[in-house]
Amino acid sequence: MAGAPPLCRNAPLKTDPPETAPRGGTTSLIVFVILAALAAPFALGLAMTRGLSHDEHQHIAAGMLLGREGLLPYRDFPLFHTPYLSFVYGALFRLTEYPLLAARLFAAACASVLVALIGTVAFREFRPRGKCAAWLAALVTAGLCLAADLFAQGAGRAWNLEPSLLLAVGAFLALERGLADGRRGWLVLAGGLLGLGIGMRLTLAPLIAPLGLATLLGSAPWGQRLRAAVAFSAGLLGGLSGVFVLCALAPGPFFFGTFEFAQANIDYRMATGEPRTMTLGKKLRFLWKEVVRADPGVFIAALVPCLVAGWRAWRKAIPLPPALRRLGLAAPFLLWGALAPSPAFPQYFFVLLPFLLLGGIWALAALPVGSAARRWCERTVLAGLALAVASASREYEGLRDLLRPREWVPFEIHDEAAALRARVPAGRVLTLAPILPLEAGLDIDPAFATGAFAWRIAPHIDPAKAARLGLPTPETLAAHLAAAPPAAVLVGFEEKGEKALIDYAKARGFTATPLEDEERFWAAPPR
Repeated sequence: MAGAPPLCRNAPLKTDPPETAPRGGTTSLIVFVILAALAAPFALGLAMTRGLSHDEHQHIAAGMLLGREGLLPYRDFPLFHTPYLSFVYGALFRLTEYPLLAARLFAAACASVLVALIGTVAFREFRPRGKCAAWLAALVTAGLCLAADLFAQGAGRAWNLEPSLLLAVGAFLALERGLADGRRGWLVLAGGLLGLGIGMRLTLAPLIAPLGLATLLGSAPWGQRLRAAVAFSAGLLGGLSGVFVLCALAPGPFFFGTFEFAQANIDYRMATGEPRTMTLGKKLRFLWKEVVRADPGVFIAALVPCLVAGWRAWRKAIPLPPALRRLGLAAPFLLWGALAPSPAFPQYFFVLLPFLLLGGIWALAALPVGSAARRWCERTVLAGLALAVASASREYEGLRDLLRPREWVPFEIHDEAAALRARVPAGRVLTLAPILPLEAGLDIDPAFATGAFAWRIAPHIDPAKAARLGLPTPETLAAHLAAAPPAAVLVGFEEKGEKALIDYAKARGFTATPLEDEERFWAAPPR
């Protein structure tokens, strides 16, 4: 993202011999591949060395139930996200007996491609100044992304953050290409990518407004702009078509899982004394304390060029690039999506990172070469990079285990699952941590596919509605399990909610056996 140092800036532009010079798309592809390869060890290190998050359970479980048993989200089991990641995982899990490993490799791949994508944008923006400046811009951009605490918080786990964000960035860049070239195929692609991204994570839905509006703005004839809007809308509807199908199959569970769950979760948090970051004011305070202050170098490097370019454009000194104007239009909607979930967590703001860096790239490239403002911003960017590297996330401490695969978390979980399978050779396992029995090749109760989430909010909704949705509560657990009683009860993963499962096991004469640390399973008595 940074401009070139004096030696590069003042050097004449050179070209490779025609027979060896990679040009156009070939050059961009080479840059993209190199940057992805450079980013891969960092993304892989995060994916392989971080402990389980309870957010991962419902994504893995949904993919396993879909891929292995042919069950559909909402209709056959609860899901509290839009459904597309379940289909990706379902396809992956049919190819392997290591579902967590496959899911995290997919997450690492998406994160690496995301870094390479924005780095390639930087390369293309600075390529007119020569290879040295272009490569410096690409490497600085990739370095800022990888050093960001936001990247370390959001990347590397089996959840929907990385793939949905990659699709959203791809949608924005495709839109820019389509509006610049006047080719409606790119606009269809932009809408389709955004639809797929929303189909993985609903908080990207606010982007429909600024991206759709961008097709109608500008100086082109009204008919041309209208056709651009239709092309984008057609792609969007196509990308969302699978969501509409699943909604039609199970409208009640779909609406609850996609929209109403958020309020039920807030009710649960309030009832259990966790009102943190539930209001807009507290969320904005969280954004400042836990996100901006955790990544000062990244925010400085990205925002300072944007502010300087905005100021110069307001003073009529430079024209503001159309891409930067459209990114400014999208910024409030990106922030809206990041602030929507309650309570707030740092990973929800991961969506801001690539768009911040893209804004910095376009703003710096807009400043005149050799101007004092450009030189000052270039130094600020490099200082921001140094600060970001110096304060890189502690999440990278696990990189030392990258070359020791047997110590990777997915393999450790698989070994633990094998130990469980040795004790429970067949049957359903009742648990709030479904990854372990599914990794072992055992079955789970589909009603518990979300892990702890459905179980903890079910008592806070109307009992009749919970029954319609197939969500058991502590009061209805025994009746729910009567038709298909579990062969084992697995506990030790959640601080709250497991007591009812243990009471169920004790009341029916299950035998408790330690497994790992505080984990244990209760085996059903012989029949």
